[in-house]
Amino acid sequence: MKIPVRVIAILSLIVLLGAPSVSAKVYSPWIISEHTADTSSMEAFRLDSRWKDKTGQDLALEVWKYLVSQENGVFHYCPIREGDDPVDWEFRMIRDPIKMLNTYGYGFCGAFGPTTAGIFEAIGFDQARSVQVPGCNHNVTEVWYDGSWHYFDTDLRGVLFRRDGQVIASVADVIREPDLWTNPSKKIQPFFPDDPPGLEVYARTFREEPVEYCYRWFMSGSTMDFALRKGESFTRWWSPQGGRWSHQEDDSRNDWWINLISKDPYGAKSNHPDFSIWTHGNGLFDYHPNLKSDSSDLDDGVFQKKNVEVTSKGVTVAGSGNGEVVFEVLSPYIIVPLVGDLLTRDDDREASIIDFTSRGRIKVYISLDYGRSFREIAVTEKAGTMSLDLTPHLRERYQYLVKLALDGPAEETILESIRIRTWVQVAPASLPRLRKGVNQLSYRLGDKHGLHSLPWLQIPNMGSREEMSRYWSQPPLDYDPERFQERLKGEVELTFTPPPGRTIKWMSLGGFFSTHRGKQATRTANEIWYRTADSPEWLQVHGANIPQWHSHSHYSFDQAAAHFALADSHNGGISAGELAWLREDLSSTSQPIKMVFLHHPPFDPDGTDHIMAYGNEAFMALMAEQEVDYVFAGHIHAHARGEREGVEYVITGGAGAPLYKANHPLAFHHYLRVTVQGEDVAIDVVEIQKPG
Repeated sequence: MKIPVRVIAILSLIVLLGAPSVSAKVYSPWIISEHTADTSSMEAFRLDSRWKDKTGQDLALEVWKYLVSQENGVFHYCPIREGDDPVDWEFRMIRDPIKMLNTYGYGFCGAFGPTTAGIFEAIGFDQARSVQVPGCNHNVTEVWYDGSWHYFDTDLRGVLFRRDGQVIASVADVIREPDLWTNPSKKIQPFFPDDPPGLEVYARTFREEPVEYCYRWFMSGSTMDFALRKGESFTRWWSPQGGRWSHQEDDSRNDWWINLISKDPYGAKSNHPDFSIWTHGNGLFDYHPNLKSDSSDLDDGVFQKKNVEVTSKGVTVAGSGNGEVVFEVLSPYIIVPLVGDLLTRDDDREASIIDFTSRGRIKVYISLDYGRSFREIAVTEKAGTMSLDLTPHLRERYQYLVKLALDGPAEETILESIRIRTWVQVAPASLPRLRKGVNQLSYRLGDKHGLHSLPWLQIPNMGSREEMSRYWSQPPLDYDPERFQERLKGEVELTFTPPPGRTIKWMSLGGFFSTHRGKQATRTANEIWYRTADSPEWLQVHGANIPQWHSHSHYSFDQAAAHFALADSHNGGISAGELAWLREDLSSTSQPIKMVFLHHPPFDPDGTDHIMAYGNEAFMALMAEQEVDYVFAGHIHAHARGEREGVEYVITGGAGAPLYKANHPLAFHHYLRVTVQGEDVAIDVVEIQKPG
């Protein structure tokens, strides 16, 4: 059965497939301890005894306390990244509650804010949102109940109450009443444990720039379902197993992080050691089926087979021609390597190792797009055992298919044995635990609907035309993978087909969409429709309903004779959509002075390439066209000034971070004092002296 899906900009589909009629697999085994919430699904999480009967503030507070507890909660580390998409912030950074709770257990404020919002909505709250606070480069969560918004900070581990000491305050409340920080009416633990001196800073910086309210900035649809086949075991550890984690080169961005990661145990850990008793954990899938005729392991565990039979010697070709067997490696946890050098992933190894013993000519293929294409990775013609380390193919993967093609006569070509060992990363806080005394454990099988099903992950990379072409029925009219937003405009029909012999039990559809903001939010018209191959009727499963408070990414305002435009370059450059907003904004102002602010500079007057990754020339052309007077940027930890086509570009990155002294003659700690008198602008560089 095929499922065509008609969308504006779909990103992913997760199909849950029914089990074959005859199978000895164990489906979605899950062990639950009374000391740990069931995080296999948000539906199960909602039913935890600690909060299943609670509502409103009692529910939100109890769940938040769990998320920030030392034993069960998450901890601050680095952003979680997956995939190869060139757009980092939107498409590679993970803000998924299921993955956060089960696989990683860590993140940063830009993940915790939206992920906590996703958890609140998933457990029944009507609305939740993440709130970006530009004044202190922070992200928090608000949830709606009892007719108002309420602020929860998972990253810094704190909540603030209104002056009455009864109701948790909103972000607007703490902006309006900054003494809620410095003179709180009530404290519950934890209360911003690592930041008591910084509370005055938050009282000030929350007010310095308008906050940005972000609509559904979280992800959903992930599942913890998997199956164990005959001959397969899965072992999980609460502690690291020798330095195996989702290794991101970006995590080792300076000596401070390198030193933290290098400390025992080697790998991901909190930079606030008091926040959690855990670091990262691991799991090992070990699949070693019996391929002889006295066993049914092959029939139970093979994904697909063609023109083969099982004999007393192993798997061989049945009759004339070639044969093939395909095995699937499927994990609800991310596949991870044994990490070598922190600064490169080239020497990572042992993420998934295949050992097989054979005779005759065997070709080995791998599929990373769910069977739509296979790539040859090895050939052997010798009798003996071959070992393949698939690590280079499996960065940020949860699934792959391996095909062994038997290319020779039956009596000469035999697959005698195979063993596949795959390491994964596990969040230790999600695992069942025992305490002194009597403990209650429960064991459950089946997905969240009680079905014996397996995920069939379909997550095409919209940044790759080649990959997307494997999914669409015909090319869309307006698709450009080079665009950093709105890659697809209009309609496209994508087709998802389950493997032979499988049926679709249920599915989860999702995507990333561009939306209008503020008062224009209601103009957003994104939709997802689907139909099955045996029906001509299209059914709508998603229609945009964007609230007008959705306001993040950019803004502008006037003060005296100056117009201030603050643009969004958080994913490394300026997109076509951001340029369109800037053009509209700058052309609509009549202020005699125009100033534009953003993080990444379009060029470095000192000549380095630590600048925007894209959109540079188009941005500078627009600045000249709109007769902008000044562009202020950071990113480079130094001071520099330069002029392009009448526009003054000023770089100020000396507020306190480590300086970029190489190639930057003005690399010193400083701030700028910009004075506007009438239509005159003066910029003074004020050096920050070290204390003492």
